Amino acid sequence: MNKNILRPFKTAGHVLANSVNDLALSLRCACLYNRTTRTAIRGIDPVQFKYFINTSLILLFALLHTADGIVTYFGLKFNYATEVNPILIFFAGTMGLGLAIFALKLLCVEFIAVLYFARRNINGGWATVSLLSADAFYSWVVSNNILLVVGA
Repeated sequence: MNKNILRPFKTAGHVLANSVNDLALSLRCACLYNRTTRTAIRGIDPVQFKYFINTSLILLFALLHTADGIVTYFGLKFNYATEVNPILIFFAGTMGLGLAIFALKLLCVEFIAVLYFARRNINGGWATVSLLSADAFYSWVVSNNILLVVGA
């Protein structure tokens, strides 16, 4: 096969690949440049800001778990509501209600503490979005439990 026939296609492919790489690099530099200028105007380092947001979201998640345990205990202790969590029902039957809620919430808060101490390793934006969505969901759970206990 004649190499001269394939040479223009190979050259065109290299030119196209190089131009796409150059475009991607220029867009990436533009995004980083805009990101730094926006944060420089506010006077906030983006790494410190993300660290502060992740820390706040993790602590809020721990507080929501604690509030859920307290509201669940009062709701079940005074027969305002029924429990639908089969794990809590099983442990409440074997250990007692207060100890079961305390043990399960302590286990959850321990996992949150591990997440809290590893928060410097949270690099991606999706992890922050996941923390935010977990907080939003658990806020709904706690508010629903409060409405069930107060409304009953």
